[in-house]
Amino acid sequence: MAFIHERREFSSWVQALGAEELTLEQLAVLQAMVDEGEAGSLAQAAQLLDWQESVIDNDEHMYGF
Repeated sequence: MAFIHERREFSSWVQALGAEELTLEQLAVLQAMVDEGEAGSLAQAAQLLDWQESVIDNDEHMYGF
């Protein structure tokens, strides 16, 4: 998941995964989610991250608005 100070490299984990645009580090994030049982596949992990970003506005979440 991106931190507030990071520049977004893509707008969708699912699209970036499908287009093979993820870095090794980003793929490792997805793989860790699979390994920890949070998702059944890399694609499901990507969908979960996209969903989380659509539900949680990082600025609002961080400052409690």
